Amino acid sequence: MRWQWGRTLFWTTIGLVAGSFVLALVGEEISSTRVREQILNWHEWLGLLSLPTLIATLIAQWFDKHPDSLPLPHWLPWLRGAVGVFLYVLLVLQPLSGWLLASHEGKLASFFGWMLPPLASPSGTLAHYGYVYHGLGGVLILLISALNLRLNLTAYVFSLVASVRRRRRTAPEAKKRTYRDGA
Repeated sequence: MRWQWGRTLFWTTIGLVAGSFVLALVGEEISSTRVREQILNWHEWLGLLSLPTLIATLIAQWFDKHPDSLPLPHWLPWLRGAVGVFLYVLLVLQPLSGWLLASHEGKLASFFGWMLPPLASPSGTLAHYGYVYHGLGGVLILLISALNLRLNLTAYVFSLVASVRRRRRTAPEAKKRTYRDGA
């Protein structure tokens, strides 16, 4: 197994989204306004940091010269690809929806001290819908990431089983050749 920057960055992005999700949950439960505001700022930072990390992931995977060549059942690569594309779309939309949500709430989103321009004018109704989507998007990302991890582990197990079967098939042939060569 070789080191792949794309996969490392991908799971770093998922970790940033998960950390941001946890911070949002914790921030909503804290009664102190000052602490709550700081935790929600961290939530914004981690959420917006996931976007450049995702872009770096896509670039690293684009330049990866060694695509997976595992012997897999015909349905598994297709399903892994479909889940991966859906997950990437959600990972792009999630930070943008948070930025849009902040704009609809009349707040300026900040990214490590830089104030980002608003994407839309303030609107209470759209802020409510944005808040619902943003929360559901975070849950969907975590669930689909778990499914993606499960599919990757399944592919890894299938490749291990296939390599063991290949070795078992070639082992008797190797013994026969040695016996014939020695006789």
